[in-house]
Amino acid sequence: MPRRSASVCALALAASLLGIAPACADNGPEPHAFRHADPGDVDYYALVLSWSPTHCLTEGHERGDDQCDEDRQADFVLHGLWPQYDLGWPENCYHGERPWISSDVIQEMRGIMPDKEIVIHEYKTHGTCTGLSPSAYFAKARKAYEQVTIPGSLDDPQTQLFLSPEKIESEFQAANDWMQPDMIAVSCRRGNLFDVRICFSTELEPQACGANIDQKRLCPLQRITVPVSRSDR
Repeated sequence: MPRRSASVCALALAASLLGIAPACADNGPEPHAFRHADPGDVDYYALVLSWSPTHCLTEGHERGDDQCDEDRQADFVLHGLWPQYDLGWPENCYHGERPWISSDVIQEMRGIMPDKEIVIHEYKTHGTCTGLSPSAYFAKARKAYEQVTIPGSLDDPQTQLFLSPEKIESEFQAANDWMQPDMIAVSCRRGNLFDVRICFSTELEPQACGANIDQKRLCPLQRITVPVSRSDR
C-alpha cells in the first residue's frame, strides 16, 4: 500500500478502535488534501485542462475575467499540473511568505493559461508541492500540455454538444494513441463539462490515475452539456 494511503487507513483504523469512526470502508477513505506537505514527495501528476466556456458561463463573464473577452475566446485551456498522492493530494507546500513568480514566467504562460492570476494561484497551491522553481514547474506543465492532442470534435465546436463523460474520454483516447482509459477522467459542474484530467508520472510518462481521479466521483452523470463560447452562440 502506498505510504500516504497506508497512513490514512491507519488513522481510520485507530479511530475505529476508539469508537470514533469506522475503519477504511470497502471503497477506501475519501481522497482529501494534505496542506503544507513535504515538497516533491508525490506519486504522479494530473494535467488539468479546463473547458473555458463553462467557466465563463458560470462565473467568468460576471467577474470580467480576461479569458472570457470576445477577442480571447478559448475552449480547453491549461489549468495546471497538480501533484497527486495515490490517495489524496498536497496543497500549499510553503511556509511564511507567499512564493514570488517573475513577470517573465507569467508572460511565457499567457498563451496557454488564462491570465496572470491563475498562473500565480497554480504555483502557490500546486507548484510549491513539486519541489520545483516556478520556471521549472511551468516548463514541466507546458511539456505535459504539449503531449496532449485536443480531439477535433472538441476543438472550437460551433454548436453546443451533449455527450457522456465516457464519450469525451474516448475522443481524447482516439486523438492520443498512447492514452488508456484509466489515464483520463472528466469532471463536470452544474451539468456542464468542467475539465479533463490526464495522468502522468513524475517524469511525464503516461500512467494510470489514482483514487483521486475517479470518474464516478468527478462526474457521475450519464450525459453532460459542452457549452460553446459566447461569441459562437
